[in-house]
Amino acid sequence: MNVNGEEYRIDPTSPLATTDPLLVALCLGAAILLAWFCARAFRRTNDFAKSVRLYLPLGAAALVGFCLLGLPLLFSAGCVLCGFVTMMWFSNYYFYH
Repeated sequence: MNVNGEEYRIDPTSPLATTDPLLVALCLGAAILLAWFCARAFRRTNDFAKSVRLYLPLGAAALVGFCLLGLPLLFSAGCVLCGFVTMMWFSNYYFYH
């Protein structure tokens, strides 16, 4: 890629180039599904801490599972973090509905 006369290249051995995008999408979807499950388990309560206490061990297990599937640790942690943020949004929705 050439930008303003400078050439930028992606290292072919970097995790960004070697990771399958479908695997990232599937792991992200699994983390979001896990977040939905944790938020829905306590949907008629005002206790977000219960959802967090349920998500933390399940998220840690998902992190290990994602790494075992071949996803780099940074991408795995990012998927789990996105799942946690999504759980906050789901919990907020279930609190008002």
